Amino acid sequence: MTKKKIVAVTACPTGIAHTFMAAKKIQSWAEQQGYEVKVETQGSDGVKNKLTAHDIATADGVVLAIDVPIMDMERFDNANPLKVRTQELIKRVDELLPTVFNLGKEKSESGAQVVEEKRSAYQVAIGHIMTGISYMLPVVVLGGLLMAVAKITGEFIDISGTPIQTLDKLGFMTIKFMYPIFAAYLAYSIAGKPALVPAFIGGIMSDEVYKRFFDLEGWAPSGFFGAIAIGFLVGYLVRFLNDTIHVKTELTTLKTMLLVPAITGVVMVLTMEYAINPFFGALNIAMIELFTQAGDAGRGIYSMVIAAGTAFDLGGPINKAAGSVALGLNGMGEGFDLLARELGIVIPPIGVGIAALLDGKFRKPVFSNEERTVGKTSLMLGLIGISEGAIPFILKNPKMIPIMILGSIIGTQVGVLLNVWQSLPLPAVWGWFLSSDPISYTLSVLIGSSFIAAALLLCTKPDNANA
Repeated sequence: MTKKKIVAVTACPTGIAHTFMAAKKIQSWAEQQGYEVKVETQGSDGVKNKLTAHDIATADGVVLAIDVPIMDMERFDNANPLKVRTQELIKRVDELLPTVFNLGKEKSESGAQVVEEKRSAYQVAIGHIMTGISYMLPVVVLGGLLMAVAKITGEFIDISGTPIQTLDKLGFMTIKFMYPIFAAYLAYSIAGKPALVPAFIGGIMSDEVYKRFFDLEGWAPSGFFGAIAIGFLVGYLVRFLNDTIHVKTELTTLKTMLLVPAITGVVMVLTMEYAINPFFGALNIAMIELFTQAGDAGRGIYSMVIAAGTAFDLGGPINKAAGSVALGLNGMGEGFDLLARELGIVIPPIGVGIAALLDGKFRKPVFSNEERTVGKTSLMLGLIGISEGAIPFILKNPKMIPIMILGSIIGTQVGVLLNVWQSLPLPAVWGWFLSSDPISYTLSVLIGSSFIAAALLLCTKPDNANA
């Protein structure tokens, strides 16, 4: 008897945690049922295990567990796939995957079968924002790495006038394009390619690149929130214009290449110049002045907010929003650096890893063998600046979220009290040595992570473990 065959694609906004967790769930479920399975992942490391036209044509069922637009989507035009968000699939794999065989391989009138609860306006908006962030992250990472290479080299030799100094400057310049890239792909998520360039220009107008080029005095950038606002404005404006302006087929090129870009560009510039930048710029200035005037207490409160937001959902939208705000305000005033962002990223996964290492050493084990393995992986991910390794523990017990937040706040406040500063966007362990005080920085990580490890071990009941 021929085995049934399932093929799937998984992709999440960051391309790290949920992409591979969903892939593993599909793989494990199919193998348990005795089915043939092949899963393509479109993650941060590119497309892996790519599905061929033959794979799709010969499959009995196709699953698209995706949160963002994927490459080569046209491959599935006639496959009638089961389309579901990665987190939904992870939670309901046993319920959802059996339905894939009921869809058939002929394309239905409605296209892909979407299996998910009706999404609210908030969920739709967050989805667009996360798409923009997924494209922005590589910009921040590459810019930070270029600067790190230069800074580390500069600790040993004079880099003035050398290509290494050029790396430093290029890294700084690269990071300044994070908001344009973010705004562009947020708009792209809404309206496709026609929205890319207008939103990119709007993103430039939201940051200091615009101020420096036009030599504007007394002008404040609207930053992350300005980039969000212009991304949504351009995206929905382009969609509206494309849907409402109807022309003859032979004039379509003039519409898409001239009329829509012209209207969108003019509206975008006027809105940024007279509404978004003045409003959000004033808010940014007010916030900077408020925390600056509060002195050390102001830095402590600001760091507490950023650390809590960063640790809240371990790479999710709140995490990315807090990190983006911190990146935008970095160096804008006294007390604004990236310490809280960096510590909030690494403390939760390292804490989970420490808990996994200590499990069973002083009392009856509370984690299963699989959880201990996941925990040790989380430790390694934390050391390279990836917080998503701790997600499986949050999915199992959402009550652990306050522990993650509190541990991050504790570690951050230790760093503030020890007067540690970090201006480079480098949460990975090699970035720790580029802080103002590497020893105190490392101590802050250990204190926050140890709190999380102790709390996890004490709050997990031994009889729930399957050691």
